[in-house]
Amino acid sequence: MDAAKLLIVFALIVLALRKKVSVGITLFGAGLITALIYQVELSALIQGYWDLVKSHRFLSLTAVIVLITSIGQLLKELRSFENLTKAARELPGGNKTAVGMLPMLVGLMPMPGGALLSAPLVGNVLADSRYRREFRTAANYWFRHVVEFSWPIYPGLILTEAITGLPIGSVSLMQLPLALLMVILGLFFFTPKIVNDNNHQTHLWRSLYGILKSIWPIPLAIAIYGVFKLELALSIMLGLLALIVVARPGRRPLLSALKKGFSYKLVFLIFGTLSFQTALELSGAIAAIPNLTIQYNLPTELVIFLVCFTSGILTGMVAAFVAMGYTILAGFLYAGGIEPAYIFLAYLSGYLGMILSPTHLCLILTNDYFKSDLLKVYREIAIPVIIMAVFGFLIYLTPWTGLFHL
Repeated sequence: MDAAKLLIVFALIVLALRKKVSVGITLFGAGLITALIYQVELSALIQGYWDLVKSHRFLSLTAVIVLITSIGQLLKELRSFENLTKAARELPGGNKTAVGMLPMLVGLMPMPGGALLSAPLVGNVLADSRYRREFRTAANYWFRHVVEFSWPIYPGLILTEAITGLPIGSVSLMQLPLALLMVILGLFFFTPKIVNDNNHQTHLWRSLYGILKSIWPIPLAIAIYGVFKLELALSIMLGLLALIVVARPGRRPLLSALKKGFSYKLVFLIFGTLSFQTALELSGAIAAIPNLTIQYNLPTELVIFLVCFTSGILTGMVAAFVAMGYTILAGFLYAGGIEPAYIFLAYLSGYLGMILSPTHLCLILTNDYFKSDLLKVYREIAIPVIIMAVFGFLIYLTPWTGLFHL
């Protein structure tokens, strides 16, 4: 019976996403349907939502994501990203280094469709006709997403801590090998195809200074968070205030950046995510999936992979596959005690689905920018993705994740 109930909820989530319903509304609706199917009392559900809205977890998570999005948008308004191109091309390695570095540097600032910001920068470096459109798209797309495994201000990592209870520092360090693996694969599959034109002199320290000058509010916020042990939201707010004081943006670009950062859609995405988790907890559905794996003798790893990979490929968003997958898999990941190994596998599985998702905004926007053939782009990234899956699973099998047990 539990299997049928959960399948109904999951099928409705899939249907809603296919109909382009926003992830926040989809997950909120899924929570309501779960509560209805499991006959959760209305008063208990309302109380659960009220407790959620006034909780430190919800308020802190919302503040972090809104503030970091605002910083990224303000840097965009200030044309800081244009200065990145010049600085990156003067690093040792020239164009080869620039194509790898530019998307990663832009990726330090989480924002929907962020690959579109780095696409013109990469396109400027790879302007020669020898580079196929599909290669430009694939290179920009690949390097743009390296940092999402371990950069601690990304919504996926923040949500991982909020949902599972595993500290964000542990999540970041535990998943760092996956980020390094992705860099190595990019260096092996994309960098060798890039030719240096030798038109730019190498100025290492000047380049590093130029890079830091372009994105300094982000490392400043991380430094404040790490050194002074302040709340992450407060650290990011101080970084934003410092940027406003130093850069002195005009009224129009400042208001534009803040408006995009303080998006009601972004806030409702967070609420929808956590409200779905609340409904699953109140209904008792969280315990159902582990019971089903025992009943049908399914390997735990297979269940984790299928749930998170499917969530990733359907939504094309890290925050969404974490929100959906981790909540559904609560019985494995954290309900009976935090399981870092399973969290590692869940993130890897969802990430593989996300990077291949035709609904992924970064892929859609980059593909449109370069006017490339999407099928040929998939051919460019298929082998690196397969290798990442294999080696990522091998890391899961090692004792590495055991170092992060609380």
